[in-house]
Amino acid sequence: MTTWKLTPFEAYEAPAVAVLFYHNVYEEGKQGGLEIIQRGVRVAGNGNLRLALAPEQWDALPKNGKRRVLAGGGLEVECGYEEQGVRYTVRLTPEGEALRLRVALTGEPPAEWAAQAGFNLELMPGAYMGKAFFIDGAAGVFPRQFNSAMVRNPAGKLEPQPLGRGRSLALTPEDPASRIEIEALRGELTLLDGRAFAQNGWFVVRGLPEGGVIEWKLTPAVTPGWVRPPVIGFSQVGYHPNQPKIAAIELDAQVTEPGEARLVRLEPGGERVVLAEKPALWGAYLCYHYARFDFSSVREPGMYRIDYEGQSSAVFPIDERVYRDGVWQPTLEQYIPTQMCHVEVRDVYRVWHGACHLDDAQQAPLNHQHFDSYVQRDTTETPYQPGEHIPALDRGGWHDAGDYDLAAGSQARTAFVLALARETFGVDSDQTTVKQAERLVLMHVPDGVPDLVQQAAHGAENLLSGYRAAGHSFIGIIEGTLAQYIQLGDPCLITDNRVSADDRWVFTHRHTTLEYQVSAALAACSRVLRGWDDPLAEECLLWARRAFEFEQAHEPQVAPNCYVWARYELAEVLAAVELLITTGEEAYRSKLLALEGRILENLPALGWAAARALPWINDEGFSARLRAGLAPYAAQVAAEATANPFGVPYSADSWRRDGAIWGVGWSFLSDAVEFYFLHRAFPDLFKRDWLAAILGYTLGCHPVSNASLVSGVGANSLTIAYGINRADWTYQPGGVVSGPALIRPNYPELLDPFPWLWMQKEYVIGGAATYIFTVLAVDELYGKES
Repeated sequence: MTTWKLTPFEAYEAPAVAVLFYHNVYEEGKQGGLEIIQRGVRVAGNGNLRLALAPEQWDALPKNGKRRVLAGGGLEVECGYEEQGVRYTVRLTPEGEALRLRVALTGEPPAEWAAQAGFNLELMPGAYMGKAFFIDGAAGVFPRQFNSAMVRNPAGKLEPQPLGRGRSLALTPEDPASRIEIEALRGELTLLDGRAFAQNGWFVVRGLPEGGVIEWKLTPAVTPGWVRPPVIGFSQVGYHPNQPKIAAIELDAQVTEPGEARLVRLEPGGERVVLAEKPALWGAYLCYHYARFDFSSVREPGMYRIDYEGQSSAVFPIDERVYRDGVWQPTLEQYIPTQMCHVEVRDVYRVWHGACHLDDAQQAPLNHQHFDSYVQRDTTETPYQPGEHIPALDRGGWHDAGDYDLAAGSQARTAFVLALARETFGVDSDQTTVKQAERLVLMHVPDGVPDLVQQAAHGAENLLSGYRAAGHSFIGIIEGTLAQYIQLGDPCLITDNRVSADDRWVFTHRHTTLEYQVSAALAACSRVLRGWDDPLAEECLLWARRAFEFEQAHEPQVAPNCYVWARYELAEVLAAVELLITTGEEAYRSKLLALEGRILENLPALGWAAARALPWINDEGFSARLRAGLAPYAAQVAAEATANPFGVPYSADSWRRDGAIWGVGWSFLSDAVEFYFLHRAFPDLFKRDWLAAILGYTLGCHPVSNASLVSGVGANSLTIAYGINRADWTYQPGGVVSGPALIRPNYPELLDPFPWLWMQKEYVIGGAATYIFTVLAVDELYGKES
């Protein structure tokens, strides 16, 4: 009699455990192969045949075949390393409370690779550090950091001394949340620390073939009767009195009748319950059930807490000033300054980084496919030869994410949204000194210039650099070698800051989509820079016009490249909108009217931009047709907002269908920017509550946990994240992560504590900009009633 049930998604489930078998396809990001989820946390994964002890992100990956269900029971998949000539079959079969894993090499693999092949099952460090293991009875403790001695193998290569070897391995017998027993039915097991080769490595259980076969017995911690504790999803920052206030209570799928939820008001002399009810079961979303506790009727300012079935939320305010202090400010005043390139960034005693990349940049080589999707084809499209230094590229820009490249697509989007935030909400906040001539940034030191204006200027300087050097925008700047790209620590040490062979590379193709995107960003920046830096404002508008005019007169050039959309025709509309708003000129108005058909055919992408332009287009017929076209789209968004317990416009089917590996939080924030302008033009069609729900999701009302996705913002936030200081397992204040991702087929995940899953916990500049805009928008929309 087996404990295991095969679900309709072809995963094995037992009480407190789910085992996935080649459902996920991102093994370089630790998602794929055999994966084990215990008590809602993926503690082991990436189980597959590998050609190294602990492969790194860019090492060889197998091509995995289609999973099939065997007639006699079990699952099987055929895989192979085509280039290396290694093929194998993996089979997983239930056996009582255990699962039998069998990996069989097929054919005759080359001796060189057959000798290196072994099955690796990787253990998530955050679930195991500080806990015990026993291997053939010998005890050990998983270390917090890599401690193993490095030794040379018979081939002379360095490798870590194993944590243990044997036929039987018991992981964390003291903790059922991560307890797994593994028995080698052939050969032996080696337990090692994969962080020997990269800080983002996991612990590894490895088995080598014996007679071409690896066979293990895996016994996860099946726990009959276990029920996952509820998670109270709510905004860690709190709520404006006028906005909807709905907590999404995440329940185990076994729970069909929710208990009582209570809203408790804290007072100087104690506390009192102001609302108590037993919410109805909302239903299933992915692998959990949900209830929704609606306390929108409570508007009295004060400090509150939600209690549910023995769980209590952190305290939070209801107050009309809730979004005005310490919510968007850490992102604008701390995170974004730490990302600024080509300057030194200081915060009182702390130097976040020195003035970096002052030697930017050398022309990338021809016919070269680089990492991170950068491409240089058979021409430079500049006056410079491969390897030659291109001047004027050492100004402005932000490090894109947890890495340090300057991708023009993300630079343009970030500068654009920051400029819109300044223009739309008139934010004058000034807490940062920027001394461009001295290449110095001082955090928490006002200098008389609004921070949003200075950041728009810093972005514009980067966007203008390609035009100054060669008359068109460049794809981006990135390290020339992988060793530089993966370097952690102060970025001013990546190159020597002098023009030399170690300089970063600039990829220089003209791309029509990018030209229009940059044109739109520069036009928007020109508006907010006027009165603060008029020469820079004039230069922005000059190149915004020239870029648009050049593309209008030439054939589109859209060969795929890094961080650039393929659909130039959409970006053309966005550029025309921003140029019309900036100049008011009839040529741009006529262009948009001529493009009406394209706009109406692509309303989810272009409707918001067209709505922004309505006062300048000033055409009642166009407005009426735009409204009529947007009505079905608004209805679709409204339906999707009811398809999940968080109120954000996104269904579980969308999550599975989109094939996304990353969390979807940044996409929601980008949507919020667009919904704001749609709401402003058509408030009866597009609801402000969608923006409030998106902000609530970002601040803690999301799957898996209730941590704010903005580090350091809210009572409980993610403070171990994938930023520039991730190797220290810490955070950048105000950084915004993408949040819960879908582990296929049906399991949302936000692994914590663990910084290394960039798909869930990386910061990016674009997400920071849209978050700032969204907070300001929600504050404005609900503050109007106060």
